[in-house]
Amino acid sequence: MAMPKFHQFMRPVLEALNSGDTLTRPELTAAMVEAFGLTEEEQAERLKSGQPRIYNRMFWAITELEKANLLSYGAKRGTYLITDAGRGYLDSHDGPITTKDLMADCQPFREWREGYEARGRARKGPEGDSAEGPSVDDATSPEEAMQQADSEMRDALANELLHAVIAKDPYFFEHLVAKLLEAMGYGESLEEASTVTPKSGDEGIDGIVKEDRLGFDSVYYQAKRYDFDHTVGRPELQAFVGALSGKGASKGLFITTSDFSRGARSYAEGLTSQRLVLVDGRTLAGLMIDYGVGVSVKTTYRVCSVDSDFFEEE
Repeated sequence: MAMPKFHQFMRPVLEALNSGDTLTRPELTAAMVEAFGLTEEEQAERLKSGQPRIYNRMFWAITELEKANLLSYGAKRGTYLITDAGRGYLDSHDGPITTKDLMADCQPFREWREGYEARGRARKGPEGDSAEGPSVDDATSPEEAMQQADSEMRDALANELLHAVIAKDPYFFEHLVAKLLEAMGYGESLEEASTVTPKSGDEGIDGIVKEDRLGFDSVYYQAKRYDFDHTVGRPELQAFVGALSGKGASKGLFITTSDFSRGARSYAEGLTSQRLVLVDGRTLAGLMIDYGVGVSVKTTYRVCSVDSDFFEEE
């Protein structure tokens, strides 16, 4: 049989997880092979990037189900489990599950998709498999379609990156932030790029990075690895600013995998004697992608145009 479309994986994925067990990626892939009766040849199909086609299709199904809150990522990277909402949806929804169904039935998914539309993005499945529901307009140029696909793949990668970071311990996160800041051009000191403070006795400072190559100034940072449902409030920022004052520092960076409350953002903006920059989880993931920290390039597509100068008559 032909490889199923990505949305055709949705119900089998939920059914495989409905046993109550947390499944690893290989276990879930094996369940899909059995569910669709895929041959060894079909399982061996790969994209240009080298990624197995079955995993690519399954990954997009998992991404949309997670956005709909029907499944969640396990504590360990590369593991998945069904949510109570997912079990209820299986019981109440007969037959295949499509993107159109998720739009109609799941408020979290609908809000996610509407966010894309508000930014002028259209949903298109991997490898050009059109998902049901909103689709790329027929008037859209191939280059525009590539940009739209790139935008969605970037968001999916950002989501996977944050889950991978949250699965690690807090001290790993502090070192990750140091590597990211160095990749961004900070900490290019002649002697030492950056310093991560010891686990104990850090006095509210997780790390220090030099702002320029000669080390004329330092930026102190606080790196907090929190779950997505945690919101960093004003009191945490006030404690960090107090730690900065204790160091005589004027510049601080508070970076987290979660988000900041409105009160926290207002507090940071209102500071006058110190400069405090806030980086939330989405911004963090975007920076990691942009500066190549924790990600690797799978494949590159070149978009060429005719060189008019080459064909100009002399």
